[in-house]
Amino acid sequence: MGRRNMGTPNVVQYYDPNNGVDAPVPISDNDPQKPSYRVVILNYVPPATPTDVLVLQGAAGVITRIREIQLSGAATSATNVVFTLPRRSVANTGGTSAAQTSAKRDPNDGAAATVVSLYSVLPTGLGTFVANAEGGRLNLAPAANGSLDRFITQYSWMNEKGITLRGASDFLCLNLGGVAWPAGGVLDILISFTEE
Repeated sequence: MGRRNMGTPNVVQYYDPNNGVDAPVPISDNDPQKPSYRVVILNYVPPATPTDVLVLQGAAGVITRIREIQLSGAATSATNVVFTLPRRSVANTGGTSAAQTSAKRDPNDGAAATVVSLYSVLPTGLGTFVANAEGGRLNLAPAANGSLDRFITQYSWMNEKGITLRGASDFLCLNLGGVAWPAGGVLDILISFTEE
């Protein structure tokens, strides 16, 4: 089967000379050349009964595509934590948060316009809920047992659209359900995203 580039972005056309059939094959964007960033948060202790603990806010005139999210952690005793990634169309109010460093994958890229904020004091009001973009259950086990659970999701690797933020009124949050945080519990958060 021969390969023909038909001039369509992200598509390779394969041709079978035995029966004259053309077969377009989409190619995923496994090596993006867009400005790429990584946020790494380790040993974060959420406030008691945490709701939204982290917010990614889009930027005006910028399309932010979430490429990967990893969550892991530990606690004194094994505990299940249910989390969601709600989208919001209005910002949270109240609380105390701090912008996190978005490390550039390429030093030639500009600084990230997307703002990633982590709460030390929970918001008093949650923004307008749109939908849960992701969710799951994470087992926090004692770190000494050497077997830590991880939630890992990667987007845009199978030609599906990843979570996309368009503009400054588009928010993606990490919500821990408002239940009591376990004793000795810490959370590690890694987020990769691109901008265009």
